[in-house]
Amino acid sequence: MKSALISLLVAAFIPAVADAQTPGAPAYPGYPSAGSGLYGNTGYTAMSPTLPPPTMSSPYSGPTMMEPAAPGYGYQQPATTNSWGGVQQSMNGSNMLNYRYLEAGYRYVDPKGGELNGSHGLGVTLSMDLPTIFFIKGGFNWSSGTGKKSVRGASEADYDLSVITIGGGAYLAITNNLHFVGEIGLVYANLSSSGTSISYTDGGIYIRPSLRYQLGQRLELQAGVTVSSANDYDSKIVDFGAYFRVFHQVDLNLGLDMGDESRTVRAGARMRW
Repeated sequence: MKSALISLLVAAFIPAVADAQTPGAPAYPGYPSAGSGLYGNTGYTAMSPTLPPPTMSSPYSGPTMMEPAAPGYGYQQPATTNSWGGVQQSMNGSNMLNYRYLEAGYRYVDPKGGELNGSHGLGVTLSMDLPTIFFIKGGFNWSSGTGKKSVRGASEADYDLSVITIGGGAYLAITNNLHFVGEIGLVYANLSSSGTSISYTDGGIYIRPSLRYQLGQRLELQAGVTVSSANDYDSKIVDFGAYFRVFHQVDLNLGLDMGDESRTVRAGARMRW
């Protein structure tokens, strides 16, 4: 009799508590009433519907395909690296440190030794980037001089100096603004002079390590050392260059090459794409 009385009291108390938790809650067709949960009027409410998931741009949502870095989440995309572990660089024409360009300009070549005067000429260089970190590069330089300093038997003599280089290399982007560049290739040089015995044809293999640094948005600085197996032509050249952006893909440049056989002053323009 006592246990039956307790059961009757409990059965009457549970519905009253469930109704008291949500007084006056409206009922919607097709949805269980408030407090009834997903199982009707059983009093079991642990499986009641929860809040909707956070929307895009919510401070509680993580990165998604539509929004890789949601604000307030503190997520940062990792920097893309190349096969050497350096920072992968964009190769479009708006970037000064790219390897797809055509460069042309004026050259003044001053031979050492005191026998030939300086010569004036032109230089052209074409560089094309390859997949990943590689590039190919070719150049042609020509200059012509009149007169000489101390060659006996002639007061005037014309001479032409032609230099062709073909090579390639790879770069390592140490940072977004600093590249280490390694280049290797072939060099061919020919000096022909009328009225003198100073003429030669020379060739060899060259290597050139260099650094390229972009300072701000408009200035690039370069420095390198070229070492070759040539005998009569320059076997070692230390070069410096500066490029100033004047248009979106066009730069003006000044440079100085100091070799063991000649000195060269350069001025021209470079077009990137």
